[in-house]
Amino acid sequence: MKNKTKILFLLMLVLGPIILRAQELDSRLGLGSFSLNRDYGYERPAVGWYGSLALTYDYSSEWTMGTVFNRSFNVYFRESVAETPLLIGNLPTRAEVNSDHFSFIFSRKIPFPLGLKGQIGLGLAIDENRFYQPILFDEEQGAYRGFNLVEQYQVGLIFPGQIAVRKALGNRWHLGLQAGVFLDQHFRMRSSFWGPELGYRF
Repeated sequence: MKNKTKILFLLMLVLGPIILRAQELDSRLGLGSFSLNRDYGYERPAVGWYGSLALTYDYSSEWTMGTVFNRSFNVYFRESVAETPLLIGNLPTRAEVNSDHFSFIFSRKIPFPLGLKGQIGLGLAIDENRFYQPILFDEEQGAYRGFNLVEQYQVGLIFPGQIAVRKALGNRWHLGLQAGVFLDQHFRMRSSFWGPELGYRF
């Protein structure tokens, strides 16, 4: 998708020089469970999964800042169209939505045990939604002749929030557990996630 590439390039162009000047650069890889909010418009969503990459640096003794990329993979089931009349077969109800989340985040170090941290941020989400829809309605038969696969893309503003618990493994590595949510521009919850993360400090 061309828009996705342009957005990623612009984020790297704007934020890249800031990150490259960082004295203490942290990198984190995350993998875990990702859930769509069923009240946000997805029927019977199944629990999916995500992968994430974060690059942050120490802005002060208490604050860090940087960028996070999160890609999620989910399926949902459009039960409302299950009874759509077709001349042959049934309309598939299984659908997929994959999302790319590009975020600029701020993190505050909270003096709790195990190094608990909280993050807030601002970013963009690009949703790639695939589902089947009926085509060619036959008036005489009162049914559709067939169906095709539809791919829709939507770009929206997001507000990510996250907390994480991390345990140092030597001077450079750490292992942690993260959990968070993505809110839309109206502060409605789009999705939530949680899972382990592995970090390395350069």
